[in-house]
Amino acid sequence: MKRIHAVWIAAAMFALFAVSASACTFTFSYASISAPIGTVGEIGIRVQKTHARCTLSSMDEYVIDGDGIQILGETPWEDLGGDLYEKWVKISLAEEGDGFLRISKTCTKEGYEEAILPITVLSPGEGAAWEAAWNGEYPFEGADGVSSVIDRVAVDGNALSVGGLTLALPDGATLPSALPETIRVFYANAEDQPVALLLVGEGLFVRFDHLIA
Repeated sequence: MKRIHAVWIAAAMFALFAVSASACTFTFSYASISAPIGTVGEIGIRVQKTHARCTLSSMDEYVIDGDGIQILGETPWEDLGGDLYEKWVKISLAEEGDGFLRISKTCTKEGYEEAILPITVLSPGEGAAWEAAWNGEYPFEGADGVSSVIDRVAVDGNALSVGGLTLALPDGATLPSALPETIRVFYANAEDQPVALLLVGEGLFVRFDHLIA
């Protein structure tokens, strides 16, 4: 699978990807990203605090979210010294079109501030994870016991109804605001019930496997 390779380069180059604010400078390891749907990769984020006395009690008060993507995991914040902090966020490109990764914070001195990394999610290339999944091949490791069904899907609370099956959504799962008319859903048994692992449809590639222990 094609991956996004994020590499920190010389400190002088960070200015190219930085968004400055009066209280913080937010820095991404890319200026922008354009890649096919289903691509997985890691994005580096740095925060340089510029106030001598930051009013935020914890780095966990910085919020990281996005649109058109899924956040599969992230490292803890690492203190690099000099009020400079870094973390890496693993993302999957989930919906075709324009999306973003965002870091934001609200503090009593400066109010709300954010920085956005633009992300363009392209149509799948030949041999991509999306194509394999649409054709019925589960594209990730641990495929034992994984089945799929393709049909129209109805959302019922925390479950999906598709092809005569009722599939639970894992805790923490979120769905796009609109779903394609027809979707292939991969699922497996977990805790004695079938649980959705992956949704694939036109312009859509939504994973839930990272939410299952």
